[in-house]
Amino acid sequence: MPQYTYQAVDTKNKRVKGLIPARDLGHAEEQLRELGLYPISVQTQAKRKSGGFGSRKISSKEVLSFTIQLHLMFTAGLPLLQSLQNIAEQEKNPKFRDVIQDICKKIETTGSFSEAIAAHPKVFPPFYLGAVRAGEQGGTLADILKELATSLEKQDELQAELKQALMYPAMIVVVMSSVTGFYAFYLMPKMMKLVIELGAPIPWYTRGVQFVIGSIMTFWIPIVVLIGASVAGILLYRRTESGAYTLSYMKMKFPLFGSVIQKTVLCTFSHYLSLLLHSGFGLLRSLELVKGTIGNKSIIRSIETIEERIKRGESFADSMKGLPFPGFMITMIGLGEQTGKVAEQLSLINAYFEKDVQRTIKKVLTIMEPLILVVFGGASALILLSTFFPLYNSMGAIK
Repeated sequence: MPQYTYQAVDTKNKRVKGLIPARDLGHAEEQLRELGLYPISVQTQAKRKSGGFGSRKISSKEVLSFTIQLHLMFTAGLPLLQSLQNIAEQEKNPKFRDVIQDICKKIETTGSFSEAIAAHPKVFPPFYLGAVRAGEQGGTLADILKELATSLEKQDELQAELKQALMYPAMIVVVMSSVTGFYAFYLMPKMMKLVIELGAPIPWYTRGVQFVIGSIMTFWIPIVVLIGASVAGILLYRRTESGAYTLSYMKMKFPLFGSVIQKTVLCTFSHYLSLLLHSGFGLLRSLELVKGTIGNKSIIRSIETIEERIKRGESFADSMKGLPFPGFMITMIGLGEQTGKVAEQLSLINAYFEKDVQRTIKKVLTIMEPLILVVFGGASALILLSTFFPLYNSMGAIK
């Protein structure tokens, strides 16, 4: 009997992992439900060891395109299985094509779309699976697919806008670093040789710049090794529980970009939580699923704290107090609880954060661009002046 690895949620909303023998995927999930577990993903052990479909990287844009196409075909009246088969035939990415074909095979066996995509948790995150499962149970799969397409599109646009905004200052840094490096490590040594040959005195500020540049040129190997070791250490530290939490917290406190990161995470949180609540999930189940969409460990830990407080009897709004959620967000959720419209309030909060992220990005760039020019321009000017003043003085002495 084949073995199946699974990820599930127990009655206390705690995520559990394990291995279970079963005849097939449906039998495995049936056994998990009998044990009081809610399956999130179930895979054959062989597929996990061989790097199955779920372990392959497929871009969010491809998942977005898949969702949009599926929604359009399904809404037009084409059966789900036929829609998926058509999408698989047109899919250009062979990895994603294999995933869609595998989903088709599982639907033919189990008849469930949600159970089919549950086998690919690294392609379809928990909130996606949860929304599809709710749509199947409530007979609103077409509406859910539309909501998912809108959600994924908004998040993709937000990420693309953030990357595009960072591209210009990154290019400035690269260009200015190259120019400063050329002045420091190529032009200045050659010019200083000429000054020495002319016998001109070298002022103290030029000697200071020479000392710094000379030290870098002499000890560049240890410097590179130290930087590489520091980066490797940070990456290893990030893999630990405490490291992931600490670095996630520090990212939100980082000057300039910290506020952008925090607002982007809160935008994702409010957006997907609203979607899941609209889909018919309870608050605790929605919070559990939405954790799979948040890449920031600090916010994930805050969500876990909220879950614990709600289980103790606190309201959703009260459970958010003292955590990294802005006051207006807590107030609006409190109003939503009073009127029974928490999902609608979260939609409004998400709309606010989307615009606020855009405003914050523009504000950060307005500060960053002149700051970069001042720092690198100042360094280049210092090197040039430290080089040409002695050269100018030596030429004057010759005259």
